[in-house]
Amino acid sequence: MQVIERTFSEFLRQPKEVVADLAQHDVVLRRRNAPDLYLSLAAKDISRAKTIECLARLLCKISADSPEAMDDAVESAFPWVEFLSSDGRREFAEELTRIILASASVENFEQVDLTIDSWQNTAEILSDPELTALLTTPITVTDGRRVLPPPAVD
Repeated sequence: MQVIERTFSEFLRQPKEVVADLAQHDVVLRRRNAPDLYLSLAAKDISRAKTIECLARLLCKISADSPEAMDDAVESAFPWVEFLSSDGRREFAEELTRIILASASVENFEQVDLTIDSWQNTAEILSDPELTALLTTPITVTDGRRVLPPPAVD
């Protein structure tokens, strides 16, 4: 489906025309000095949410029944996983699958982006041996005491 753009001002001046566009398109309302808005028919949005939840359930099943197939899919979709260990790749795939399913169940996908970004940042660090060494070397304070790692967060 094509998405068309309109200005927020257009929407305020000609709401019927913008709403008429929704029969064929979703509409992005561009705003100055504020985040853009996305307009869609509720039925389309509900259908999208159901589709994403269905795909998330399929991913969970594939991941459980065929971890190798899931690993291949993840490597194909996210080339940067090459810099993760094999355990890291598996952990990423499992976490991503859980987060997608959980996000679909509440129809809020911000955590999916955060999960992908976090793992990609990790891969970027691991791709640079100097940066990896710098970030994995213990830090000492000026009086010679060792700085303790932060407590694990579940």
